[in-house]
Amino acid sequence: RDPKERWVALDTGSGRDHAPVAPYAVDALAKGGLKSAMDQGMWKPNKQTERILRECKEWASSAWESSGPFVCPPSGFVHENSVLIWSGQFGHGLYGNELPTIRAAGLVNMSPRALVDLLVDSSRVNEYNKMSLGRSDVLVLHDSLAVDGPFGRSITKVVRSETQPPLVRKRLQFVTLIHARELEDRSGYIIVSRAVTRAEEPVDSTDGILRSEILMGVNVIRKVKGEKNRAVMINVNHIRSPMVPMFIAKKIGLSAAEGFFDDIRALC
Repeated sequence: RDPKERWVALDTGSGRDHAPVAPYAVDALAKGGLKSAMDQGMWKPNKQTERILRECKEWASSAWESSGPFVCPPSGFVHENSVLIWSGQFGHGLYGNELPTIRAAGLVNMSPRALVDLLVDSSRVNEYNKMSLGRSDVLVLHDSLAVDGPFGRSITKVVRSETQPPLVRKRLQFVTLIHARELEDRSGYIIVSRAVTRAEEPVDSTDGILRSEILMGVNVIRKVKGEKNRAVMINVNHIRSPMVPMFIAKKIGLSAAEGFFDDIRALC
């Protein structure tokens, strides 16, 4: 582990009660995730995204807008099914900052709330993630976007998941905190994800499994003006998988970022 990292307890060890510091840490994670997702200076578009931003004024003006509903042309416009891709790196100099980070954005023909409900429901992961071998909830800290609590009106939980990406022989296993809540201006929702470690579980890889980490995962899901069953989704993925070469990690990340939109759209 990086000596610059600081560990924060999420629960008291009982498996039920949250640690006093946990709500503050989770709130900071959500704010930091939104900031990184919308920090234009952090990201470099690929060539196709550069072209789309030149040709489509709506994407050019709204790709970095962090408040209010997204304004886009009517259904059927030329870039409706495009996925915009950026790459970047975190500049904090801490654990994992040298690893590539991917930002993706696109439109989904689903209401923002329905999209959030889909992504936080562990039983539905296989509907949109073809590489998933399953995900289960191991600790639920709050479970309502309508009822207030220590973590606000949110879905806040720890999940365990496994995936089998191409080019990697072993399964990737993740233990991750997920926190979903409405944006402050009520224009949509944010879901943030961050790797956590359970005290009773090994942190190193074992036979057939690579213990991997979501260093930062963000889904910003915003309303589309005038269209209640449409959303714009902006995703950030920053993942660490030991023993996976950097060029393979980036190739998988770029492919997965676009494939994720294809799989979500197939459900609409």
